[in-house]
Amino acid sequence: MEKKAIILIEGPPEDIAKGLKIYFDEYYPKGPGNPEPDFKNEKMTVGQGAHFIDVSYPTLCNWINDGKVPIHGKGRTRFLLKSELIEAYKNLNNNNQ
Repeated sequence: MEKKAIILIEGPPEDIAKGLKIYFDEYYPKGPGNPEPDFKNEKMTVGQGAHFIDVSYPTLCNWINDGKVPIHGKGRTRFLLKSELIEAYKNLNNNNQ
């Protein structure tokens, strides 16, 4: 039987990262047949990125245009890398505190 879950984590990025680690450790234990999840090259659209970090689409677009969040591709093929978005979001929150 395949395990499925809905994850709802509210709080600062550090708490979200801890919650995701707990989830992955429980449902996807490390071992020879279960490599650690790697978000390094996971791509997402700007809309998906905005939803992922729970900000509005225009806010994320402003951050991209201001150079605060890195974007890849051109025109309609623009995409974010999840690992870079997480890092940029952490930096934005640290600068606002």
